[in-house]
Amino acid sequence: MQELTMIHYLLIILAVFSIIFPVLGNRFGVPVFAVVGRWLRWIVFAGWLAFLLRHFELSFRPDWVHFITGLALWFLFETGYNWLAILALSRGEMPLFHSFELNQDGDEWPADKKFIELRDWLRNERFNRLAALKAELFEGTFLRVSIYESEDRMTRIQILFLPKRKDGATACYTISTEGKKDRRLITDNLFLPYGGFYPEGWDIARKPLTGSLKSLLKRHHLRLIKSSITPISFEEEPLQEMNEQQRILERLNLETGFLVPRARQEEEGKITYEGRYRLWKEMWMLAYLGKSMT
Repeated sequence: MQELTMIHYLLIILAVFSIIFPVLGNRFGVPVFAVVGRWLRWIVFAGWLAFLLRHFELSFRPDWVHFITGLALWFLFETGYNWLAILALSRGEMPLFHSFELNQDGDEWPADKKFIELRDWLRNERFNRLAALKAELFEGTFLRVSIYESEDRMTRIQILFLPKRKDGATACYTISTEGKKDRRLITDNLFLPYGGFYPEGWDIARKPLTGSLKSLLKRHHLRLIKSSITPISFEEEPLQEMNEQQRILERLNLETGFLVPRARQEEEGKITYEGRYRLWKEMWMLAYLGKSMT
């Protein structure tokens, strides 16, 4: 009984940390805490199942068998949930590739201290604000983007403000440098699954565990030094560039079989079965490994 009590308290402690870690990660911009929290939830679920089966004498198999069974059940439950979410995305009205427009509502930056500090940091680093854009995700909910450019016009930063379920927003960053012969170097920290394909000339690195724009910019500069890309200055206006990128990605993913041809989307959904599998795999990789398939 003493052994059971110790396990019981250990599971309670792990359960508490599984809640605290994601909260701390969101508050202080440390995405790795969210990954740790997910692993802890998985372990806690399997541990509780093993503990309850033994405590109530529902099974007399070894504890390690019960624990592995719990891990497998969690995998099945979360896989089912993810597949339902992907199906809803595929058949929902929200566009997968958005059409942006100028944001003239005056709500470009959320009224949050950390975002105000970020804006001041960009100003101190001599990044010039180019535009504020927005795209409607669904009725009344918008993805807002603030675009900055370096003094030499070789680097652009897109700050994406993703709406939370409650009030407020989460910021993600995309840093890009354009090169000759339609090449492009992109470094971002997007934590949302993509699952699709990128043009051959785009050299993309996704770093969802890098919560700081300063650290992400350093990574981008190091990648640029090591790459064979010859940087050139940006010529397109931000709005034109963003919408052109969305058109390129949509066309490519139609051609590669990630998206269902438009004529059949109403009947079959937007995403093919192969595309849904890629999306599901990337959801797992982002959630538990903090990395994408890119």
